[in-house]
Amino acid sequence: MNYNALILTAVLSLLVLGLTTLPASAHGPDDENFDGMMLGMPDMGHMPGYEMEHDGVWINTDVITIMAMEEMPAFNFWYNSDPNGSMARFMAAYTMIAEFEDTNGDDAYQFNETLYAAPLGAYEWTLQTGSVEDQDGVTTEVWLKYTKSGIHEDDHDDDHMMHGIDMMSPMYGDVSDIDRFENVTLQFWAHIYFDDYNGTVSDSEGTSTNYTIAGGTELKIDIEIGNFPFSNEYSKVAIQTMLNENMGLGSMIQPSHMFMTHEGFLNIFGNSLMDWSTEFGNETRFDNVMGTHMQQIDFIDVASGTTQGYYKWLDQAIINWVGGESEVVNVTASYVPTGMGLSVFLAYPNFGNGSILHDPSIGLIEDAGPLTISPVSTLVLGSIVVFAVLALAVVAIRRR
Repeated sequence: MNYNALILTAVLSLLVLGLTTLPASAHGPDDENFDGMMLGMPDMGHMPGYEMEHDGVWINTDVITIMAMEEMPAFNFWYNSDPNGSMARFMAAYTMIAEFEDTNGDDAYQFNETLYAAPLGAYEWTLQTGSVEDQDGVTTEVWLKYTKSGIHEDDHDDDHMMHGIDMMSPMYGDVSDIDRFENVTLQFWAHIYFDDYNGTVSDSEGTSTNYTIAGGTELKIDIEIGNFPFSNEYSKVAIQTMLNENMGLGSMIQPSHMFMTHEGFLNIFGNSLMDWSTEFGNETRFDNVMGTHMQQIDFIDVASGTTQGYYKWLDQAIINWVGGESEVVNVTASYVPTGMGLSVFLAYPNFGNGSILHDPSIGLIEDAGPLTISPVSTLVLGSIVVFAVLALAVVAIRRR
């Protein structure tokens, strides 16, 4: 029996086994100088955890990594198996609040209907984190919450830059009424659940719509607006979401992803570098997927044609009126590529002195993640191959 060959086989088996069981992980850009504090459980297994860093909050599950920025409500998200989202990284940032009059009668927001608007980066934001346990003490949810306060005390440049990205396109940058919206109450409360979450949209009259949030892969974002200074009883409110499907490293030179709308009769394909915006407004009203209350934009890998991420919302929200009554109302979305991202405007009806609650979400398709091999794994694998070839050569020489 050739004991040298047996020993060599055992060593190689152990090395390969160790390589294939390395855990998937996603790290922040400043891991070498990490100065945050771990707020999650010591051994979370498949359960989401969250870390507070100097620039925001990171949420991790087995599938998704979400980086919530500190300056304003903005989320970068990517597959946990894809370090730093170098192959597939997406963004959803809430960048503007506006009052508008629906002059064309389509219930949606167009730029030329604006009465007043202000960038959300101009305000102070408090970012909180927490978790929820069931009656047995098992954690079922991790959450983070942005709460708006007054005008930002620090000096901002005219474009309200954030991490080098101009979150307000030139088309919307000239309309700024920061003082007018100083006392508006605005909250973005985001939840990620360990298991699928079944929710309802209901009011004083009963349940209107049911929906499901995918456990471990989807972040549900409750937007609540109150104390809004309506100019008249006919005006409406719009929240701008800036989407970017192409945040992977180097992908801005050659776009690796595109967006696709889900609409009743026609789906639109494009990318965030396209520019349909004009000073007169060129926003397209978003139609529902036929037979549903859901509206959605997919982020698709160009090479494979596979949908990897998404931003979606129900076309219904809840108004809580002064006095305690609640009412389900329609949400009408419009969108326009601006050359720096895809702007999606969620338009809400006038809610007087009450408040309104709406639940969009971001997420990833679990089985559509990119195939990745980390540089370290590649180096180790290469070393094993070289070692194996040399060792087998030695065995062959000895046999002679």
